[in-house]
Amino acid sequence: MGLALAGRAGARMAQAFGVPISRSAVLRLLDALPEPEVPAPRVVGVDEYATHKGRVYGTVLVDVETRRPVDLLPDREASSLAAWLAKRPGIEVICRDRAPFFAEGATAGAPQATQVADRWHLWHNLGEAAERAVAHHRQCLRVLVPDREGKADELAPSEEKADSP
Repeated sequence: MGLALAGRAGARMAQAFGVPISRSAVLRLLDALPEPEVPAPRVVGVDEYATHKGRVYGTVLVDVETRRPVDLLPDREASSLAAWLAKRPGIEVICRDRAPFFAEGATAGAPQATQVADRWHLWHNLGEAAERAVAHHRQCLRVLVPDREGKADELAPSEEKADSP
């Protein structure tokens, strides 16, 4: 929840309880709270995000086991990722795409960690490979599929479904 939204929600809740307090006072109180202790992630996902698409990119780090964002880095440089990972020696697995700067940063910052492709990129790459294979072998596939225009009248509906490619 954003801090401004939390301030508004806190002020409304205080009003419901009959406690007069302003949004800015709620925000000051929230800001004064200590950061909660979050255990260091064991499995971290690394990907890029865009603040201005095509111009400004950063790195998002996610605890894969809890599915919660852990940190945002202002760039997608290997050195930034390596420095972040070096401060967290408990990281065992890094899920990432095939970007060379993420590979370099992960290798330099967490040499003990196993690097794996994340699920989204595996499925995305598999889909692209399947599309290329089908496009490349389109003529071969047409030979394997029988011409149904002449045979549609001859087959019964149950046979047609069983023979469907």
